[in-house]
Amino acid sequence: MTDAPAPEALAPAPAGSPLGRSIATIYLVVVGLAFAVLVYELMRGQHGIGSIAVSVLTAPWSAALALVAQALAGSLPEGAMRVLGFTLAFASALLNARILYGMAARAERDFRPQR
Repeated sequence: MTDAPAPEALAPAPAGSPLGRSIATIYLVVVGLAFAVLVYELMRGQHGIGSIAVSVLTAPWSAALALVAQALAGSLPEGAMRVLGFTLAFASALLNARILYGMAARAERDFRPQR
Protein backbone atom coordinates (compact mmCIF):
# COMPACT_ATOMS: atom_id res chain seq x y z
CA MET A 1 0.00 0.00 0.00
CA THR A 2 1.35 3.44 -0.88
CA ASP A 3 1.30 6.46 1.37
CA ALA A 4 -1.18 9.20 0.57
CA PRO A 5 0.41 12.37 -0.83
CA ALA A 6 0.73 15.31 1.51
CA PRO A 7 -2.18 17.80 1.23
CA GLU A 8 0.17 20.63 0.20
CA ALA A 9 1.36 18.57 -2.79
CA LEU A 10 -2.19 18.55 -4.15
CA ALA A 11 -2.90 22.22 -3.43
CA PRO A 12 -3.50 24.57 -6.36
CA ALA A 13 -0.69 26.79 -7.57
CA PRO A 14 -0.11 29.87 -5.42
CA ALA A 15 -1.97 32.84 -6.87
CA GLY A 16 0.65 35.55 -6.43
CA SER A 17 3.79 33.88 -7.74
CA PRO A 18 6.22 36.45 -9.23
CA LEU A 19 8.35 33.70 -10.76
CA GLY A 20 5.34 32.03 -12.37
CA ARG A 21 4.05 35.33 -13.71
CA SER A 22 7.48 36.21 -15.16
CA ILE A 23 7.92 32.86 -16.88
CA ALA A 24 4.38 32.89 -18.31
CA THR A 25 4.84 36.48 -19.54
CA ILE A 26 8.15 35.70 -21.23
CA TYR A 27 6.59 32.64 -22.87
CA LEU A 28 3.64 34.67 -24.16
CA VAL A 29 5.96 37.38 -25.56
CA VAL A 30 7.96 34.73 -27.44
CA VAL A 31 4.72 33.17 -28.73
CA GLY A 32 3.50 36.62 -29.81
CA LEU A 33 6.70 37.18 -31.79
CA ALA A 34 6.32 33.75 -33.41
CA PHE A 35 2.73 34.60 -34.38
CA ALA A 36 3.90 37.93 -35.85
CA VAL A 37 6.48 36.11 -37.97
CA LEU A 38 3.84 33.58 -39.02
CA VAL A 39 1.42 36.32 -40.10
CA TYR A 40 4.20 38.02 -42.06
CA GLU A 41 5.06 34.75 -43.80
CA LEU A 42 1.42 34.07 -44.65
CA MET A 43 1.02 37.57 -46.09
CA ARG A 44 4.02 36.90 -48.33
CA GLY A 45 2.72 33.46 -49.31
CA GLN A 46 5.60 31.59 -47.70
CA HIS A 47 6.00 29.01 -44.98
CA GLY A 48 9.08 29.05 -42.80
CA ILE A 49 10.38 29.56 -39.32
CA GLY A 50 7.19 31.22 -38.03
CA SER A 51 5.00 28.18 -38.57
CA ILE A 52 7.67 25.92 -37.10
CA ALA A 53 8.11 28.19 -34.06
CA VAL A 54 4.37 28.32 -33.37
CA SER A 55 4.14 24.53 -33.69
CA VAL A 56 7.02 23.99 -31.28
CA LEU A 57 5.82 26.59 -28.78
CA THR A 58 2.29 25.16 -28.70
CA ALA A 59 3.46 21.56 -28.29
CA PRO A 60 2.06 19.07 -27.37
CA TRP A 61 -1.25 20.56 -28.47
CA SER A 62 -0.02 21.30 -32.01
CA ALA A 63 -0.16 17.59 -32.91
CA ALA A 64 -3.81 17.44 -31.87
CA LEU A 65 -4.48 20.66 -33.80
CA ALA A 66 -2.97 19.12 -36.93
CA LEU A 67 -5.38 16.19 -36.64
CA VAL A 68 -8.34 18.54 -36.22
CA ALA A 69 -7.22 20.57 -39.24
CA GLN A 70 -6.83 17.43 -41.33
CA ALA A 71 -10.33 16.25 -40.39
CA LEU A 72 -11.88 19.63 -41.29
CA ALA A 73 -9.79 20.33 -44.38
CA GLY A 74 -12.45 19.45 -46.92
CA SER A 75 -15.42 21.05 -45.21
CA LEU A 76 -14.18 24.60 -44.53
CA PRO A 77 -12.88 27.29 -46.86
CA GLU A 78 -9.22 28.28 -46.60
CA GLY A 79 -9.90 31.56 -44.76
CA ALA A 80 -12.02 29.83 -42.14
CA MET A 81 -9.33 27.18 -41.67
CA ARG A 82 -6.72 29.88 -41.02
CA VAL A 83 -8.94 31.63 -38.49
CA LEU A 84 -9.67 28.32 -36.77
CA GLY A 85 -5.97 27.43 -36.79
CA PHE A 86 -4.93 30.75 -35.27
CA THR A 87 -7.67 30.54 -32.65
CA LEU A 88 -6.77 26.99 -31.60
CA ALA A 89 -3.04 27.74 -31.59
CA PHE A 90 -3.59 30.87 -29.50
CA ALA A 91 -5.77 28.92 -27.06
CA SER A 92 -3.10 26.24 -26.73
CA ALA A 93 -0.46 28.92 -26.11
CA LEU A 94 -2.61 30.32 -23.29
CA LEU A 95 -2.98 26.81 -21.87
CA ASN A 96 0.79 26.30 -22.00
CA ALA A 97 1.34 29.67 -20.29
CA ARG A 98 -0.98 28.61 -17.48
CA ILE A 99 0.82 25.28 -17.14
CA LEU A 100 4.20 27.03 -17.01
CA TYR A 101 2.85 29.46 -14.42
CA GLY A 102 1.65 26.60 -12.24
CA MET A 103 4.91 24.68 -12.53
CA ALA A 104 7.00 27.72 -11.62
CA ALA A 105 4.68 28.72 -8.78
CA ARG A 106 4.81 25.24 -7.27
CA ALA A 107 8.60 25.12 -7.64
CA GLU A 108 8.86 28.51 -5.96
CA ARG A 109 6.61 27.28 -3.13
CA ASP A 110 8.47 23.95 -2.74
CA PHE A 111 11.95 25.48 -2.66
CA ARG A 112 11.10 28.15 -0.11
CA PRO A 113 13.07 27.58 3.10
CA GLN A 114 11.08 25.79 5.76
CA ARG A 115 10.35 27.79 8.92
